[in-house]
Amino acid sequence: MQDFLAQDPAPLQAANVVLCPAAPVIGTVAQVCAGSPVRWGAQNAYWEARGQFTGEVSMEMLRALGCAYVLCGHSERRAHFGETDQDVSRKVQQAVANGIEPILCVGETFAQRQQQIHEVTVSEQVRKGVDLLSAFPQKKFTIAYEPVWSVGTGHPIEPEQAWAMARLIHQTLREEMPDTADTVPIIYGGSVKPDNAKSFVDGKHLVGVLVGSASLDPKALYEIITQLTTK
Repeated sequence: MQDFLAQDPAPLQAANVVLCPAAPVIGTVAQVCAGSPVRWGAQNAYWEARGQFTGEVSMEMLRALGCAYVLCGHSERRAHFGETDQDVSRKVQQAVANGIEPILCVGETFAQRQQQIHEVTVSEQVRKGVDLLSAFPQKKFTIAYEPVWSVGTGHPIEPEQAWAMARLIHQTLREEMPDTADTVPIIYGGSVKPDNAKSFVDGKHLVGVLVGSASLDPKALYEIITQLTTK
């Protein structure tokens, strides 16, 4: 972490860089990031503000620590922990209510793409994900499209496929919240590496990336950031 921040700060200042560490090291990462252009977020949080939910971390707790972002509905949370669209929607709502920007993760499985229901699946995840935000006049959030069949496999989809899904996501948002839809950033996640990150970010459909395993290598992560901030 220290080595990552010790490099030339120009690329880090030119991009919106957010680190989402595991809960046990959030405090350490928050301290190290203080005073740097890098902000931090959480990988997950619970939708209830308080109560008897042993082991859970609330949005209110994260806000008190200075959390800027939180992942909601990551594909692994949906697949391994049974999070439903409704669960994700409640997390998105609570994040916005606490002044934390949710990163709403959506994406289809390989089976859903084979069955040609990937567009319906993603569109529905988007609709339900933002369903509880109508009461908030100011609702800032990001959507991360992560095709589940590509995440962690080392086999990213073609950029044109990702852009097509980004267009669908924007279309869905326009139907749900026409006044703010075009201001919602969409980023791509799925086997993002230094040698492919820039091919996905065209500035029109996709404006950034959600980096998974490559982020564990400070040099690889810095290279990705450098490539995306170099014209």
